[in-house]
Amino acid sequence: MRWSAVPPGAAKLTAREAFLSPARVVAAEEAVGRISADTLAAYPPGIPNVLPGEVVTAEVVRFLQQTAASPNGHVRGALDLGVTRLRVVA
Repeated sequence: MRWSAVPPGAAKLTAREAFLSPARVVAAEEAVGRISADTLAAYPPGIPNVLPGEVVTAEVVRFLQQTAASPNGHVRGALDLGVTRLRVVA
């Protein structure tokens, strides 16, 4: 899946509100449908795929995990190398 084919989740909070809200760490699968507390950007290309305040979608989790598993892939802002856990607004 190409990065441009992954639509962003709906924005439910401003980035500031989400970043400053209490947050908790959950398994990536449990984060689907919840509001992200972090910015996550797949490298390459390095453009953010998830911003604080956006709803985490199953498609973006799958894409980030596939990117992280690729030989030259990396997800900036991820809590772990495999993107198995995400920080969401509590």
